[in-house]
Amino acid sequence: MKGAVFDIHGIRVRMEYRRIKNINLYVRPEQDEALVTVPFRTPRERVERFLYEKEGWMRRHLERTSGNREYPPVDREQIEKMRNKVLEYAGKWEKIMGVHATGWTLRDMKTRWGSCTVNTGRIRLNTRLIFYPEECLEYVIVHELCHLIEPSHNQQFKSCMTKFMPDWKERKRKLNGSHMDS
Repeated sequence: MKGAVFDIHGIRVRMEYRRIKNINLYVRPEQDEALVTVPFRTPRERVERFLYEKEGWMRRHLERTSGNREYPPVDREQIEKMRNKVLEYAGKWEKIMGVHATGWTLRDMKTRWGSCTVNTGRIRLNTRLIFYPEECLEYVIVHELCHLIEPSHNQQFKSCMTKFMPDWKERKRKLNGSHMDS
């Protein structure tokens, strides 16, 4: 039996009522969504609460399975151009934010747009960002620099992002098509 469709911070979740005892959650990468099956008479609020609790799990599993998008090869000239843009944005944002990354590495990554090792201050960026608008590269740079202020993705981190880049959610949406973490 069909139910509702939820939007959990950009993740589409289709709900179906079934003759079952427990709430079950599945990722459906081919439809770019998740499916939650729910026992009859389960209150919608309980389902929604469950989905928000499982948001990280859904995102990780959708990212893992949808990171197979084909990208053309990246040549040295493109990487050098990207490196120059990264250093330009890094210089700008490190001053604004009052932080400093000890190093920037560009590499092809399957499941992330960027990563930050907080204890060393090293930041890695995905070379596939070359295929997106520059504002997306700038967003990932600010995102990773925010981790030098707040290591986790908690409310303080989101406040940091909003303080330094008020339109960060819009920029993030532009990257959402590939479902990678930043």
